[in-house]
Amino acid sequence: MVIPPARRSEGGRMGVWDRCLWELGFAICHQRMDRLLLFGGRPLFVCARDTGLFVSFFGLLLALSFLRGEKRAGMPPPVVGLLCIAGVLFLAWEGLTGYLGWRESTNLLRFLSGAAGGAGLAVPLAALVNREVWGGDVSRRVMGKPSDFLSASAVLLAASVLYLLRPAPLFRLAQLGLVVSILGAIWSLDLLLVCLLKPGR
Repeated sequence: MVIPPARRSEGGRMGVWDRCLWELGFAICHQRMDRLLLFGGRPLFVCARDTGLFVSFFGLLLALSFLRGEKRAGMPPPVVGLLCIAGVLFLAWEGLTGYLGWRESTNLLRFLSGAAGGAGLAVPLAALVNREVWGGDVSRRVMGKPSDFLSASAVLLAASVLYLLRPAPLFRLAQLGLVVSILGAIWSLDLLLVCLLKPGR
């Protein structure tokens, strides 16, 4: 596991909160120090790409499913579906070409590709969650109304502002948002799996 600079500067001490986050990050991410987003010199506990992936994925799932009273369970319109596919392909291209050393990447590009991929996965998954978990109306498409676009845009804009500008006083807020997004994504997928596998379905 990577030893964060904050730990070294405090004489080897790390609080329980930070220790738990770094252990969580170690379970899902390589934690390379040069790939972590820094808030005033303090690193988050997963890489820029994973940060973008999780915050956009769970943020959009909240906006399009869990926090909506009106559950739209139809797959997104074709144009939106193509954008979702493009987001996932962008994530795959950026990650693969960077890993193979075909080009130099940056944390900005890693975050953006993660956010694009997370959004691309969240939109169709929101329709599936709305159908299987909430019994939503399949005749009404996710991202089929302007309000859906506004909600999704607000989530992505808020995440981008926080994790790209990275003001030092908001470090704890960024940590909290990220851990909620990671745990929320895992919980959402587990909930969907349970509903898909329930007897008599």
